[in-house]
Amino acid sequence: MRYLLFPLFAIIFIPSFLNGQTVEDAVRYSLLEVSSTARAAGLGGGLGALGADFSVLSTNPAGLATVRRSEFTFTPAFTSTADESILEGLNAPNTKSKANFNFNNIGLIFPSQPLSTNWTNTAFGVGLNRMANFHQKVYYEGTSFGSITERWVDLANGVSPNNLGFEEGLAFDAEAIYNPDENDNTFYLNDFNPGESVWRSQNIKRKGSYNELVISYAGNFKERLMIGATMGIPFINYEEKKTYVEKVADPTNPVFNELTYTENLKTSGAGINLKVGMILRVNQMFRVGAAIHTPTGIGLTDDFSSDLDYSYSLGGISYSNSQASPAGKFEYRMRTPWRVIGSAGLVFAKSGFLVAEVEYLNYTKAKFNFNNATNGGDEAYEAELNQQIEDKLTSALNIRLGGEYALDKFRFRGGYAIMQSPYSKDFEPIGTLSVGAGAWWSESFFMDIAYRRQISQGQYSPYVYRNEPGQSVSQDITRNQFLLTFGFKF
Repeated sequence: MRYLLFPLFAIIFIPSFLNGQTVEDAVRYSLLEVSSTARAAGLGGGLGALGADFSVLSTNPAGLATVRRSEFTFTPAFTSTADESILEGLNAPNTKSKANFNFNNIGLIFPSQPLSTNWTNTAFGVGLNRMANFHQKVYYEGTSFGSITERWVDLANGVSPNNLGFEEGLAFDAEAIYNPDENDNTFYLNDFNPGESVWRSQNIKRKGSYNELVISYAGNFKERLMIGATMGIPFINYEEKKTYVEKVADPTNPVFNELTYTENLKTSGAGINLKVGMILRVNQMFRVGAAIHTPTGIGLTDDFSSDLDYSYSLGGISYSNSQASPAGKFEYRMRTPWRVIGSAGLVFAKSGFLVAEVEYLNYTKAKFNFNNATNGGDEAYEAELNQQIEDKLTSALNIRLGGEYALDKFRFRGGYAIMQSPYSKDFEPIGTLSVGAGAWWSESFFMDIAYRRQISQGQYSPYVYRNEPGQSVSQDITRNQFLLTFGFKF
C-alpha cells in the first residue's frame, strides 16, 4: 500500500505555520474582564461612573481623580475552571477542572494638589491589572464517524511531497497518508473506509494570562467633572498542549490501529492602547460616565511543534512510525476592536450606591497582520482569516450591574454581568454572578473579598475538513473565582 516513502524531514516544514492563527485567537485577546480588584468583582465590574478603585484605570480612568489619599492595593485570586465536554451524538459528558493562584492586581495611586484653583485635585496611577485568565483543561472521548487523516489528505492533495505544509507533511512522514500510485505523487489516501467509525479522545491543557500595565493621569475640575487617560501596555502569555488520539473501532478495517497527534503552542507578545474617560457629577446623588478605548495593537510570536505516532497492519505485520516536527516560530501582529463604555451611578448619602455600565464592541473589527512574513501563502491566509472573522463574529453589548450597602465600617456588595457572545451563530451569552464584602479596619487599611461564578457554553472542533468542522464538541464551562484585596492608605 505504501509507495514513495522517502525522508522529507529537512524540506517539508519550510512553509509558515499558517493555521496556527484562528478566529478563536482574535476572540481570546478581545474578550476581556474588567474587575481586577475584589471591590469591582463584587459589584459586577460596573464602577466606571464612581471610580475610587484601581480597576477603573483599565475601564474609565477618570475615576482615578476621585481618590484623595495615596493608595497601594494588591489582589491575590484563586480561580477554578471546570469544563464539561460532550462529543456530538453522545450523552456522557467528560469533566476536567483546572485551578490556579495568581495576583489579579497590584497598583499605586498618588493624588496631588494642582496649581490652578479650578482643579480640586489630580492623581497619577501605575500598576498591573489582569484582564484575562487562560487556564483551562478540556477532555472528551467517544466513537463517531470520520478521521483527522481526512483533513491531512484534503490538505495534501495536489501537492508533491517535498512541498507539503507543516501539518500534512508530518502526516506523510509518519505514513498516516500516502501516495497509492507511484506515477502520481500528488494524490493521497488514508487507511480509512468512507463513513467508518473511530474511537477518539482529546486532552487539552491551556494556561496563561493577559496582564495590562496601566499608566494613568486624571484631574478633578471643581468637583463636577473628572477626566482621565490611561496608556495600557498588555503583556500576553498563552500556552496550549493538545493530545488527540484515534483508535480502531470498526472491525472491518484490517489496516489502521492507532494514532496520537500532539500539538504544542506557546504565544507571547505585548501591545499598546489608549483609554480616555470622563465622569460628570450631575448632583450629589447622580453621576454619569463615558470612556472610549482605542484598538490594542499587539505584536505576537508563536512557538510551535507537533508529534505524530501512527501504527497500522499490512499483510499480517504491524508497523509503527513516530515523527516529530522541528521547532517552528511565526511572528505577526493583530488589532483588537474599539470599545465604548457608558455608565451611571446613584449614591445614597452614606448608605451605599447602585451602578450600571454598558460596553459596546464589534468583534468583526479585530484584524490580523502578517506583513512581517516572507512566505507568499501568508498574505493569502491573512485575507482568508480576516474574512472568517467578519463572517463568524459579531458585535456585542455587555452589561454590568451592581450595588453596595454600607453599615458602619462594613460594606456588602452584589453584582451581575452579562456578556453577549462574540460569535454570530446562536450562542448563549456569558453570565457572571458576584457577591462581596469589605471593611475599613483603620483609617489606613481596608480589605475587600469577593466571589464570582461565571457560566458559558460553546462549541469546539478538533479539526476542520474542507472548511467544515470534522467533529463537534459541546462545552459547558463554569468558572469560580475568589478575590481578596488588601489596601493601604498613606
